[in-house]
Amino acid sequence: MLAIPLFLPIFIYLNQFASISWGEESAQVLARESLRGYVQTKSDMSGQIVATQVIAIVGTKLGLSSKEIDSITINIECSRNPCISANSIIRNEIRIHLDNGRIVSAIAQEHLSPWL
Repeated sequence: MLAIPLFLPIFIYLNQFASISWGEESAQVLARESLRGYVQTKSDMSGQIVATQVIAIVGTKLGLSSKEIDSITINIECSRNPCISANSIIRNEIRIHLDNGRIVSAIAQEHLSPWL
């Protein structure tokens, strides 16, 4: 009975660690899936629109709040111009401002086929 209060700091630490891990996992999923949507389009402009739509839909499915979804920034960098071209390497960085005050980020990268 006396040992129960000693475990309280461990439980608090594990809960905090789980929430950070969940945020990082969500950022990784959003970066990967929004980039997949981007590279499946025919142009850079439509790619940006699709990536934004993917983030809104997948973010909701992952349980992000509307405030967290609105705080997401997408930074897409390409090795070629236009991005959707043969042999292009596209890099997508996502940053999320979580409700708990933390900022998490993730990066995904795709290499487009030379036969595009």
